[in-house]
Amino acid sequence: MLVLGAVSWVFRIAFITLLPAERLPARLQNDLEYLAPAVLAAIVAVELIALVRDAEPVDAVVLLGAGVAIGLVAYRTRNISIACALGVGTVLILTL
Repeated sequence: MLVLGAVSWVFRIAFITLLPAERLPARLQNDLEYLAPAVLAAIVAVELIALVRDAEPVDAVVLLGAGVAIGLVAYRTRNISIACALGVGTVLILTL
């Protein structure tokens, strides 16, 4: 595990050191702005699909509704902190 972490760290540092963002083309620099939200959305989608697949039909509808509601709040507010807080609160409520 430590070796994998070290290799991952070396790749990140090497990429940042050898090819800083300032040397990238302008279009690629603009596209990098959307990388973190896209990765977060992909992680959420995979987890939500896994939860819905194993859930009872009523629970699946509730989970999908919560996911859609959180997505709408994130879209409207453009604030990832609010969306994450709403997601954590939803998970806490649904697990009680």
